[in-house]
Amino acid sequence: MTKFPTSLALGLLIVSSGGAMAEQRTVTLVVDNMYCEACPYMVKKTIEKVSGVSKVTVSFKEKTAVVVFDDARVEVKDLTNATTGAGFPSVPKR
Repeated sequence: MTKFPTSLALGLLIVSSGGAMAEQRTVTLVVDNMYCEACPYMVKKTIEKVSGVSKVTVSFKEKTAVVVFDDARVEVKDLTNATTGAGFPSVPKR
């Protein structure tokens, strides 16, 4: 009878630890087609719509977007696809 509660507790621990493995990552994207002062706003709003993104800082001067995201919920490819779909192709800065 004690095996069930112990197994249940162990199972819940294993399931809940999956979320604990997720990490916040930061990537800098080089963003093309930002030609006016309103463009960074559009880039920021586009990236913020991607599920798992927690912070976006866009620089018109440097033509970059610094993105903090949950790597268990989103990949860099999702971020570049979002900006490209909005007319602002991007790639990770090397």
